[in-house]
Amino acid sequence: MTIEACEDLGTWFRSVVGSAMRRQGVDAEPETTEYIAGLLVHCAGAGSREFLDQPMAQVLHEALESAPGMRLVRLQRVGDGSLCLAGLFGSHVERSQLDPGYYVTLGRFAYREAAALARVHGGEPVALRELGEQFPRFVDVLSEVAESAALGSVARSVVQLYDRFKRGGSQKALEELARRGVFPGRPGEGAC
Repeated sequence: MTIEACEDLGTWFRSVVGSAMRRQGVDAEPETTEYIAGLLVHCAGAGSREFLDQPMAQVLHEALESAPGMRLVRLQRVGDGSLCLAGLFGSHVERSQLDPGYYVTLGRFAYREAAALARVHGGEPVALRELGEQFPRFVDVLSEVAESAALGSVARSVVQLYDRFKRGGSQKALEELARRGVFPGRPGEGAC
């Protein structure tokens, strides 16, 4: 195994995502690879909390009910959250007895709708269009990224800590999650 220094986390994610896409034969524009790398940087930081706070169906409902100016951004959030949950935490989703296809359906719909809205406003949403068209393939790409030696152990560790915290309210698990930038609500406070 070769250890390479990267300038930043985004550079590392672009490399890992690009490699996973090549191995899986997923053809995508550079904008899509860049978008996914940016999403992973966001998920690796404290921003991942927003994907754990609300059920995706609720976020989708709010997106569809929102003013047209906010709808695009909120639909992207549904797509992003669904992609992260299905791709990075797919095994956790399966263990929780949720159907992983649920997130695939939500994510595909949200990205397609966001791309359509962007086109109406004169944009060419390359990444949104590709994510909507090939959502299951991108879930597989993120799954491979999550299973890589570095991120896989981090993702599994965070999920295990989160499970321990949710099951028994472990203060030690909560402190470790906070140290890693994940801030779930207390059990019974409405968090996932």
